[in-house]
Amino acid sequence: MPVPSSRRDFWIKLTAAALIGAVFCAVMPLDRMAKAQNDFVHWYVGGLLYGTSDLHLPAPNHAKQAELLGSTLDHSYFIRPTFYGFFLQPLTWLPYLTSYYLYQAYSLAALLFFLWVFAKRWPDIWVYAAMSIPVISHMVNGQDVTSLLLFCTLSILLSRRQRDFAAGLVFALCAIKFHLFIFVPLAIIAHRRWRLFAGAAVGETILFLIGLAGGGWPVFLSLIALLRRPENHPYPELMPNLRGMVYAFSGGPNSPLLVAVYLLVGATAAYLIWNTRSYEKSFAYALMAGLVINFHAYIQDPMLLLLCCALLFDGEESLAFRTVMQLLLFPVVYLLLLWQPPYSGIYGLLLIAAFAIALRDQLKPHAATHSKPPFANPVPDSTLPCRIGP
Repeated sequence: MPVPSSRRDFWIKLTAAALIGAVFCAVMPLDRMAKAQNDFVHWYVGGLLYGTSDLHLPAPNHAKQAELLGSTLDHSYFIRPTFYGFFLQPLTWLPYLTSYYLYQAYSLAALLFFLWVFAKRWPDIWVYAAMSIPVISHMVNGQDVTSLLLFCTLSILLSRRQRDFAAGLVFALCAIKFHLFIFVPLAIIAHRRWRLFAGAAVGETILFLIGLAGGGWPVFLSLIALLRRPENHPYPELMPNLRGMVYAFSGGPNSPLLVAVYLLVGATAAYLIWNTRSYEKSFAYALMAGLVINFHAYIQDPMLLLLCCALLFDGEESLAFRTVMQLLLFPVVYLLLLWQPPYSGIYGLLLIAAFAIALRDQLKPHAATHSKPPFANPVPDSTLPCRIGP
């Protein structure tokens, strides 16, 4: 039986993307990855030091790194919320390398689960993930953005089952990188998802208390002191956010320009979040806004754009919007990001363009009244049955 052309085209694209991804992977520091000389050491040290006053102190962090790696990493401390150390403690029950390999297996499983869930709506998500420099960098760096994808996916699936309180509880775990989700409460409020809001509030309260149990106020204050040190936010010109764009194009912080761009993009995002008719699309715009309006982001964080695209590509988006968002997933954007200024600022410009096009589309007179295509969701997302894959 001949293979349908659309299916054959998909496998051709996926194979090509996988080959591209393999080339990028081959030039990564795989030896350092194999030895766990990467960001995983933060998580292991965080688990070891949780419950002590040393959790966020540079010297104890480096002492533990030296024990585990025989050396220390630059700008490398446990700089995440205190409660996170509690959940990382199980990593320390096993030897360092054994724990690392299990963690990487979990990270890959979380990524595959996310892709499986959203591939039904957007099959090409596999193609973009296969050649994604943020995805490859994430695995090489031993990062934890796949946990955010997992939490968001589970929260969305629960909300589709109308289990909003549970969805909020799960979403609260995204506080491990809270600065990327600062606009999401607006999406929840805009769509009156009060039970989801309540679940998130209860979850955050629990996490705060867990953090407080990890050493009290002195530990919180030591985290704030760590976050305020400029050396812990290195290479701002290479950050995939508006701060990085301003650095790239102006050669320095240029605070007045950055504030102006923040206000412009923030206002545009808020309008889209408030006026988009589905919670999931509002969530996607909120996540996009958090990805660019923040002080600290690096090459692995744009993995979350895969989720934004999966939620926004439903057949109603304009060709211009889809094109710009797809450009943000192509490897060339991240090669330019790493190429040094001014090229690294192109990422921020593309995201600004995406918001501008989305705003134009939203303001079109027919935007709220044109009929949905046959493959779009026929009912509001809050009443959709839970669908977890192709």
